Amino acid sequence: MQTGSNTYLGAFAQTLVGQKTLSSFDKGVNGISFLLLRFMLVIAPLVFFINGFIKGNWTEAFFFALSVAVGLTPEMLPMIVTANLGRGAIAMSDKKVIVKNIDSIQNFGAMDILCTDKTGTLTQDKIIL
Repeated sequence: MQTGSNTYLGAFAQTLVGQKTLSSFDKGVNGISFLLLRFMLVIAPLVFFINGFIKGNWTEAFFFALSVAVGLTPEMLPMIVTANLGRGAIAMSDKKVIVKNIDSIQNFGAMDILCTDKTGTLTQDKIIL
């Protein structure tokens, strides 16, 4: 006799619980974040050495490079993403579509077919390709 994940239903449940796959939108946001991080890792030491050699004060150069590194961090990225998703929600509202979860806006662009019931509510949010 088998129990837990050794049964057919248990094995089926484990396949459903797996890792959430990243959408192309999520991959794009992660790519931009890593690009900004790499840019910061190159620029901050460069500013440190240039400022240190020009002014000769390495302590001041360190703090200036640190402030440049903090300024280059992607603090604006969440605001940019939210503003773009908000613009998508406004565009959807022009077509009389109410979006409860703003993160789902990016999934609407990937859909070819949208299935609804008679009332127009979504019963399942699957993308059919």
